[in-house]
Parts: sequence; C-alpha cells; structure tokens
Amino acid sequence: MKDTYRMGSHKLYWHLDRVNAWLDGKRITPIHIDVGLSKGCNIHCEYCYGTLQGNKYNQGAEQYFPREALLNYMRSAGECGVRSMGFIGEGEPLLNPHIYDAIEEGTKAGIDIALATNGVLFDLEEKGAKALSSLKWIRFNLSAASEEGYQRVHNSPMFNRMIDSMKHCVRTKKENKLSVTIGIQMVLTPTNVDQVIALAELGRAIGVDYFVVKQCSDTVDNGLGIYKQLGKYASFESVLKEAESKSTDAYKVIIKWAHITNEGKRNYDTCFAPPFLLYSSGTGRLYPCGVFFDFKEEEFRMGDLTTQSFKEIIESDRYWEVVDKVSKLDVHKVCYSNCRSHAINDFLWMVSRKPEHVNFV
Repeated sequence: MKDTYRMGSHKLYWHLDRVNAWLDGKRITPIHIDVGLSKGCNIHCEYCYGTLQGNKYNQGAEQYFPREALLNYMRSAGECGVRSMGFIGEGEPLLNPHIYDAIEEGTKAGIDIALATNGVLFDLEEKGAKALSSLKWIRFNLSAASEEGYQRVHNSPMFNRMIDSMKHCVRTKKENKLSVTIGIQMVLTPTNVDQVIALAELGRAIGVDYFVVKQCSDTVDNGLGIYKQLGKYASFESVLKEAESKSTDAYKVIIKWAHITNEGKRNYDTCFAPPFLLYSSGTGRLYPCGVFFDFKEEEFRMGDLTTQSFKEIIESDRYWEVVDKVSKLDVHKVCYSNCRSHAINDFLWMVSRKPEHVNFV
C-alpha cells in the first residue's frame, strides 16, 4: 500500500529553502519540534521508550510544562518560523491541563499542530471539538485490539474508554466536515504481532483514516530488550502484508517497511538533524534529541523554555555548540535504532556528500 503520508520517509523535499540554506552554512530555524507536555503517563506500555528517558508515569502526572511558558513558546516558535509542532511526548500530552490552550495558541501563531495520545483523557465535549478543528492530525497510540490484549501490552484497563475517544473524534470530524486526519499507530514487537490484523480491522471498523505499524526503537545496548530481537521482524512479513490488504479507498494500512526490515542499521555516520528537528521535554527544556532527556542531560540541554524565549535559545551560542557536539557523536553507538531523525539523516547525509560529475544527471 502506497504511503501517501510519507510516514516511512521524510518531507524535506518540500523545505528545500532551509536545506539549501543549511548546505550554504547558514543558521536556520527548525522546521519541526516534537513537544513534550508532561513527565508522566496514565498507562505504561510494555515497549515504552520513556522508560529510558526518565518518564515517571503515574508519579509524574503533576509534572508538566507550565501554562504561560508553554503559550509563550508557541508564540515565539511561530515568530521564528517553525512550521509544525507535534504534541507527541515525552509522556502523555493530555495530562497537561493547558494542552487545549496550547493547540489554539500554536495555531494562531501560524504553526501546524498535531497530537499523538493514548486517547484515554481526550475531552469529549467542547474543548476536544475545538481542538479537532485546529489540529492537522491526531494519532492514537494503540498496539492491542482487545481488552485482554490492551491490559497485556499497555498495562491498563482503559481499552473501551480509548475506543470511545476514537469513535467520538471520527464522528465529530464527519458531523463538522473537519479536515483533521485521524489515525492509529501500532508499535510492533515480537510479543504483540498477534494483534496486527485485528488492529487493522478495528481501525477500518471505527472509520479512522489510517492504521500505521512502526518498529520498536531501542538503544544499541538493548535497553528495552528489543534491539537484539530486530532480526525477527523479517518473519512478520506475511502477517503485515495481510494487514495491508485491509486497506480501502478511504482507509490506509501503512507498514513502515524500511524501518521494520533494516535491523536498526544506519547508512550514515553523522547526525545532521537538529537544525531541522528539535525536541522539548515535558518540563520545558529544549534538546537536539529525546535521547538526552535523561542521558547526559546537562551536556546536551540547549536551553530552558520556562525561563528563556525560544528565540533567545536558538540564537544563543549554547544552542549551536550543542548542534556541533551532536554532529561529532558516533551514531552507531550512542543513538537508538530507527530514531525519529533517521530518514532525515539519510537524506542530509546524501545531499551533503556531493558526487563527482554532478552535471551528468
């Protein structure tokens, strides 16, 4: 099934102004930021990378990005030219009571805003409806297709509440003719592959726009116990292809084949991504990558958005010193497999290494 969203790749081809500026050695504003809004989560998925980022789960439910700093962040990012922000991590975004204000403020600032959530806490009244009218997309993180499976994979009894949230969003979109894209994402592991086909069928029945299956990311030292099992993913091909067959004209099942089959290997030696893609933590600190939320945190912290404006941070010497430091890391040892920046780095590695006889196209 063709990935019309390019989820398994990147979209830098549509931002060549910044790519070319970067190639010319200029300092650019990032295109996208993955925004953490909370340090906690109300469920605990078996594959959660937050385990390695210092996520406090239920104990961190009251630790979140403060309101005024968060709204100032939205405004400053928009003024600087950030084009999109995803409320994606580091914990569950909906634990932050200011999320709906942030969606509105970010949209007013001219930024494309998206949300990835487990859906349990999504507002089913006015706030949720207003958010859906502003969001470019909302993605529900779901890797099990039944109450029993949800308890096993996500360690939560809230399966039916999540399904209600998805159905509500689909219904609200249809009734109000909204443009928001609604999807489900599964994180595939050797222990939940039995859920793939049922999830593909569930997504179609609910009426979401897509169901995407991605690999489980892990550190090269096997922090989650997945890295040493990446070779098993090739054996899932027939199941994944059957899931793809559940697609219709209105519903797409997307498998991130390139990531699922690469066994975590990289074809590049340098991380060039930070000038294009940043990460902020659930307590408002800015980093070049989510791996540094709890690993060498002080060394790679670019700034603190609760005390500094986004503009101040990205124009500071400290910011560019960290960008340079990242470019000197051994990505084969420090970075986790199939990281968020993987496809971007593949592309930037290629365009930064000009071949001979370039005019012979």
